[in-house]
Amino acid sequence: MHTAHGLPLPLTLSNLVIQPSGPSLSVQVPHGQCVALLGIGPNLQDFTPLARTLAGHTPAQSGQIFVNGQNVTTAPVGQRKLGLLSPHSPLFSHLSVTQNILFPLKAEGGLSQAAMTYRTAEILALMGLDAVRNATPVTLNAEQTFRAQLARLLVVRPSAVVLETPFTGMDHSSTMRLITLLEKLQRAIGLSTLLLTHNRTEALLLGEQLGIMQNGALLQLGSPATLLQRPTSEAVATAFGEANALTGKVLYLEDDCAELRLPSGEVVEAMAATGLEENDLATICIAPDRLSVMFPRTAPTESAEPGMLVCSLVSARHIGTSIHLRFRLHDGTEILAHRPPVHLPKELEPGRLALVAWQAGSATAFPMDQKSG
Repeated sequence: MHTAHGLPLPLTLSNLVIQPSGPSLSVQVPHGQCVALLGIGPNLQDFTPLARTLAGHTPAQSGQIFVNGQNVTTAPVGQRKLGLLSPHSPLFSHLSVTQNILFPLKAEGGLSQAAMTYRTAEILALMGLDAVRNATPVTLNAEQTFRAQLARLLVVRPSAVVLETPFTGMDHSSTMRLITLLEKLQRAIGLSTLLLTHNRTEALLLGEQLGIMQNGALLQLGSPATLLQRPTSEAVATAFGEANALTGKVLYLEDDCAELRLPSGEVVEAMAATGLEENDLATICIAPDRLSVMFPRTAPTESAEPGMLVCSLVSARHIGTSIHLRFRLHDGTEILAHRPPVHLPKELEPGRLALVAWQAGSATAFPMDQKSG
């Protein structure tokens, strides 16, 4: 498992199956980068089996795990050059922060006392832990605990680290500081990371590549821009891109563009996903920030331009630098638009009539699941 330049990758999962009869997973983590796997299913413990398999606590059903080019699929725990930070790997409560960091060095052996002391001091400074070096875990806050856990992993210089839902329970400020720390470590020591998270913002801020996971299956892997602009499934579009989902019937296809009629009668356009055919029922996914909104001075009529959806404003909520506008179409379907805060207050009164539209390239039409049945 090598890069295009012939150097071994820090971490490669090749057709890895972790559950009996489960889906396989293939992911590559490049040097000095973060690959984020975003779980969109309801099970918040879905990453634990993967993390335990990577660490060696649970054997893989099939497939292979490569760390720095070496097959470690059957290697014992602690001998994989792969660090795991998870809710199930707490600090030792009876040891100080410094002693916790020293512990894996002593367990590995091979270094003199002076070398272990130097390396521990180095990692304490790098992680911003000098002030709590003699503190016990019970006295640490959540952010300090994370820093100490990560220091304990990095002191043995693993080829890559796996972070399983690392920011759970932390406040926003602490999470942002730790994300900044991880970015700093990527530049300073070439940290290579596999992030397992259910938080879209964390995945976007840290992941150069993002994988969307549902029930253990990898739905799509790509850059954030690719996932947002060209999702390959409705699940990716609605969960990752927070897209609106409308139902329509395909009137005709031309190249990669589909013309569809909505239940309310309007005709709209969207990019056609693989497998879409004429006369299919389709789910049209359009992100809230791709919608254009107009509040006409006079009531729109049935002769509104093609692609314009006549609707009424349900609510308007100011969210920092944007406004979240919720509209209701004639058939009762609701759609959400994110717009800059440029509208006048009188335009944002509930019940106000509006026109909503989008460019064909900003929406994707997927075959409905019923098609396969």
